[in-house]
Amino acid sequence: MRKFICTLGISLVSSLPVLAGEPGSAPTKVEPELAPDKELMAKIEALPDNTWLKLPPVKTTGDMGVLNKDPDYKRTGPRVRDYCNKMVWAPDRKRALYTGGGHNVHPFNDVWEYDLPSNTWVCLYGADPAPAPGYAKMTPEERVEWWKTNAVLKDGVVRSPRGAPVRPCHTWWSLAYDSDRRQMLFLESHKGLVFQDKGTIAKALGIDPKDPLLNTYGSGPGEAWLFTFDPAKREWGEVLTKVPKSGESCCLEYLPDSKTVWWFSGKVYRLDAAKKEWPAYPAAKPLPNGGETAYDPESRKVVATIGQKTWVFSCDEGSWTLAQENADDGGIVPSSTFCYDSTARKFVLYTHMKVAGQPEGARLRFYDLKENKWSDPKPEGALPKIGNVAGYYDPERNVTVIYNAAETWVYRGKKASKPEGK
Repeated sequence: MRKFICTLGISLVSSLPVLAGEPGSAPTKVEPELAPDKELMAKIEALPDNTWLKLPPVKTTGDMGVLNKDPDYKRTGPRVRDYCNKMVWAPDRKRALYTGGGHNVHPFNDVWEYDLPSNTWVCLYGADPAPAPGYAKMTPEERVEWWKTNAVLKDGVVRSPRGAPVRPCHTWWSLAYDSDRRQMLFLESHKGLVFQDKGTIAKALGIDPKDPLLNTYGSGPGEAWLFTFDPAKREWGEVLTKVPKSGESCCLEYLPDSKTVWWFSGKVYRLDAAKKEWPAYPAAKPLPNGGETAYDPESRKVVATIGQKTWVFSCDEGSWTLAQENADDGGIVPSSTFCYDSTARKFVLYTHMKVAGQPEGARLRFYDLKENKWSDPKPEGALPKIGNVAGYYDPERNVTVIYNAAETWVYRGKKASKPEGK
């Protein structure tokens, strides 16, 4: 059964037409080149097990587009948007990518990349104009002109003239990185059209107002759009339509060992690239949305925290197991972030979700998949005191990174073993 599903995953994605780039092609030079902060890297290298380290203020670079008008972005970097708590590791670039809109706070399509050695945020894609608060004061005619100027219809998708989602909203956990084609994947449950008047869009772009491409961009069932972004070219690329969803609070993962694009939205789906379809895993019963997921390639299992419930999805069996009905602690977007530490072989949860019996405020928790056990490692050092964060695990430096508006922390669970003789 394992061999069948593994082979199926590879065959489904090997000819993926919607993700630009060819698997196995030579890596490109990562730009901009950034000089490491040698003092900072020495501190991270020397960081003991089970210890936090707060980093100095971040640096920023890159053209931020319309965000250049706001000096705070030059000071803080991208900030954490509400309901956008996931950063994704790009192994070929040895940096982490972040994008996504906010509810009414950040309606922009900018893309950023964080380089830990230099403690720098690079704006790879400066934000396009968005239908921000001033849009509401426009006349109907002015709104039509706004959409004519700031959006195009291409291949059945409404996007900015440069190819980005026009008005992204909550990302939830719908961000991933295809390490084979070196593309960021952004599954936008609202199609990048949240809160917009489809009649105005239809009139501006010559679309039939009843065309399904303008439908179901709310939070309920319907279809979503998968946007792709090439960090080397700094471009938004192809868009895959007709992605099934049961709501907006969904989870996206890329499973590199089987080259599988894995999608959890009530049901669990995988991408059939040849047909551009999303067949569901038939044995995986639907679960509530709103949680977070992380993948362990050694066990070939995805762990999900949905409140205090801990679920484990076996990629070999294609089904969920309820590992813990009522765990001692838990996480849910936007009150936490979640990742897999491949050195400590633990899932790392940073949470401030209110749980009876747990202290209020920020907490760090481990989940041991083999033992099916949650634990409090009681870390040393400068534990982050804020809650609304984004994070990821950096395997190159062996630390979990937690970020919030110019403030950054790293946590080491366990030092990597050195090869004999070194």
